[in-house]
Amino acid sequence: MFVDGTSARSFPPAVGIRPPASRRPFSTPVAPAPDAGSREPAGELTVLGGFRLVLDGEPVDVSVTGQRLVAALVCHSGSVARRRIAHLLWPDTTSARAHGNLRTVIYRLERTCPGLVETSGSSLRLAGGLRVDLESSTALANRILTNAGPLPAALRTDALEADFYHDLLPELDDEWLFEYQDRYHQLRLTTLETLSSRLAGTGLHGAAVNTALAVVHADSLRDSAHQTLIRACLVQGNRQEALSYFADYQRIFRDELGVEPATTMGQLLRGPSRDVEAGVEV
Repeated sequence: MFVDGTSARSFPPAVGIRPPASRRPFSTPVAPAPDAGSREPAGELTVLGGFRLVLDGEPVDVSVTGQRLVAALVCHSGSVARRRIAHLLWPDTTSARAHGNLRTVIYRLERTCPGLVETSGSSLRLAGGLRVDLESSTALANRILTNAGPLPAALRTDALEADFYHDLLPELDDEWLFEYQDRYHQLRLTTLETLSSRLAGTGLHGAAVNTALAVVHADSLRDSAHQTLIRACLVQGNRQEALSYFADYQRIFRDELGVEPATTMGQLLRGPSRDVEAGVEV
């Protein structure tokens, strides 16, 4: 499990969605090989940390406008009315102009990635065979959050191999997208906090600390992130490290918000209690 390269002692000062390091640039687009049967493409769509589309094993370059359309279809899963998509993507134009723009984007996408967008009367949807990382990550996050107690071995393995370190299309700033970006941002941070606690409880202390650090670096003004990190250090037996992170937490909140740390932090450090030593949330 990896954490971004941010120093453990220099947390970012602002709250919110942070663009991760840019992904590898697209290769020269290669048209998918024609399918004698269905036109539905076999491919993978990445929207976490950036947009990347791979069809039939080849990366495909998609225009920004095309990315916005695909993003809208991802966020509004299933069939979506054309008029809704047109209004979302071009809210400041007339209905006729918005529908014209939509037809143009669909036409260009069809030339670049045949079958990616399925049209049926007045509705649109993404090809059914497309694997989308947002869907798989969301499903895994929900499995982790709804699992009470220690994680089963298979779920723990999936969680350790998962990528919960990137936000949803951070380079796109469409107003309609903000709700979905914020929703996933909160989901992934809550999942990482829960995962850290579960890992600490099963003795995977290094992974627990790294996971908690990822949340702190993503949102340095998130109380629960610091509490999760300090608890992970205490469970690991590194009280001095926990005190050091607590000092960072105090400095950040006093400098950025002008407030004192939550009283629960001090209570956590008064121990170590038997609950903390056992890896149980207190």
